[in-house]
Amino acid sequence: MKCKVKLCGMLVVEAFIGLSIMACSGGGNDDYIPPAVIPAPPSNPGTTEPVAEYNSLGDGFKAHQEGEPYETYVGLVMCGYQGWFGTPGDKSPLTTVYPNEGWYHYRENEQFRPGVLRNSIDFWPDMSEYENKYVVGDGDLTGYSSPFVMPDGTHATVFSSYDRQTVMTHFKWMKQYNIDGAFMQRFVGEIMDSRHKDHFDVVLDNAMNASNEYQRAIAVMYDMSGITTDAKMRIMINDAQELMNKYKLNDRSKQKYYLYENGKPMLALWGAGFNDDNHPKPSFLKTYVDELKAQGWSIMLGCPGYWRQGGNDCVGGSEHTELIKLIKQCDAFIPWYVGRYGHDNFTNNDWQTRIKQDIATAKTYSSDGHRVVYAEHIFPGGSDRNMHPNNGKDSPDHTNTGFRFGGKFFWNQFYYDIKNGTQAIYVGMFDEMDEGTAIFKQLNVSKVPSNIASEDYYVNYSSNGSYSVSTSQRTGSSIQWSELASSLNICFQGIDDDKPTDYYLWLTGEGRKMLNGQIKMTKEIPTR
Repeated sequence: MKCKVKLCGMLVVEAFIGLSIMACSGGGNDDYIPPAVIPAPPSNPGTTEPVAEYNSLGDGFKAHQEGEPYETYVGLVMCGYQGWFGTPGDKSPLTTVYPNEGWYHYRENEQFRPGVLRNSIDFWPDMSEYENKYVVGDGDLTGYSSPFVMPDGTHATVFSSYDRQTVMTHFKWMKQYNIDGAFMQRFVGEIMDSRHKDHFDVVLDNAMNASNEYQRAIAVMYDMSGITTDAKMRIMINDAQELMNKYKLNDRSKQKYYLYENGKPMLALWGAGFNDDNHPKPSFLKTYVDELKAQGWSIMLGCPGYWRQGGNDCVGGSEHTELIKLIKQCDAFIPWYVGRYGHDNFTNNDWQTRIKQDIATAKTYSSDGHRVVYAEHIFPGGSDRNMHPNNGKDSPDHTNTGFRFGGKFFWNQFYYDIKNGTQAIYVGMFDEMDEGTAIFKQLNVSKVPSNIASEDYYVNYSSNGSYSVSTSQRTGSSIQWSELASSLNICFQGIDDDKPTDYYLWLTGEGRKMLNGQIKMTKEIPTR
C-alpha cells in the first residue's frame, strides 16, 4: 500500500503505481455552493449571532449526543489509529525478538538511531503527558539503538502503543478535543504471527476499555494488503468472529460505544478494488464480505480514490463493475487520497468537480431501509523522509513541518468536503508518525531532537526505488543519486513554532463542529 511518488511538487507518501498526475493550476469559484447538493443556509433575522452557514447533513439530522451510543457514522469525525509502536521494556513478546522486532515501527534497517534510513519516524511525540516514557539508547542492552539528543541536551523518550496508559491518554485526547473516536487498524498480514497478533490484541483491548471510559466511538478496520488467497482471507474471517464473540458486539452488553450502522456493529475492510496485485479483487472479496455479514457485521470498505470512474489507482472493466456492486451492498465506504492530491491542487476544478460528483453519486446508493454512508478521507500532510529520503528531495515546497502549510491544507479539506456534502469524515491518521500524517500531540520544530548521525555515510537511491547506505559514494547506471547523509539535511518534522503541540487535535475538533453545523462554515482557519 505504500509505493512512493511525488505529486505536483508535494511529497507523497502512500500512492499506487499507475496513479495519474493531476494539473496543479487553481481555478473556479470557491464560494459557489451547488444547491442540489447543499441546502440553503438558514436565515437568522434580527440578530448578529453567528450561525451555521448551512447543514449539509439535512434538516432531519441530529448530531450525536455525548454519552449516547453511536448508531451511525453520519455526522462523525473519526481517525485511523495504527497502534503499532513498540519498545524494548514494554513487556510485549513482539519486541523481545531482535533484530527484527525491537523498537517496533520506530526502527529502520534494524536500528533506531539518529540519521536517515536509521529510524522510521518523521515527527517526534510530545511526551509531556505520558506516564510511561521509554528512553532511547540509554541502557539499551539490545544494541540496536542510540540516544537522540534534545535541544536542552537531555535524551529523548518515546511511548509504546502496547502500554495501556498510552492508549488511555490518546482516547482522553479524543474526548478533550471533540473527536468522535477511532478505527483500530488490524493488519491481516500481521495477525498471522502469534507475537504480532498479541500486540494488536492488547492494543485493541486497551482501546475498547478506553472507548468505554471516555465514551468514544470505536470500530475495527482490517488492512487487507497482501491478502489475496482463501487461506489468508480465512484468517481474517475467523479473527472477526473471535472479536465479535469476545466483545459481544451484537448486543452492546460490553461495548456501549462500538460504532453501529444499519443496526449492526461496523467492520471496516481497507483495500477493496485497488489496481495492483497486492489487494483482493472485488469479485474475489464478495464471498468473504457475505460471510462477515452473516456473522452480524455491517461493512465499510476502504476504496481507491478513483472508485467511481475506475482506472488510475482503481480496477477497471468487469472488476470495476463488481466494485460498484459491492459498495452498494455494503453500509459505508471511504476513498483513499494520500498521494492523490496536495495543498497546491486540492482546490482546483479537477479535484473539486470529481469530489462533488463522487458525493452526489454515493448518495444515490442508499435506498429505503438501507443507508450507504459516504465518508471523505482527509489528512494533515505527509513526509516519510527518514524511510524514503527521495520523497520531496527537490521540492521547493519542502519544509520541516511536513507539508502542512500551517494547517491550511488540512482545513481546506474539511471546508470543501463539507461544502460538497460529505456525510462523515475519516482522518488518516491519529498516530502515524512514520509517514508524517499524525494529528496527535507532536513536538514543535525547534524542540525536536537532533537527527544527525555520529558518523557520516552515503545514502544511495536506485532507479528501482530502493535505498542503501555505504561508506563510499556509489556510481553506475542503476544509481539515480548517491549523497552524504549530512548533505540531505533530513531533520525531524515538527508542529510550527507559533502553534501549540495540540494544534491538529484542536483543528480536527473544529472540523467536526463545522460538519455538524455547530460553527459557521469558513474557508479561513478558525481563531482559537
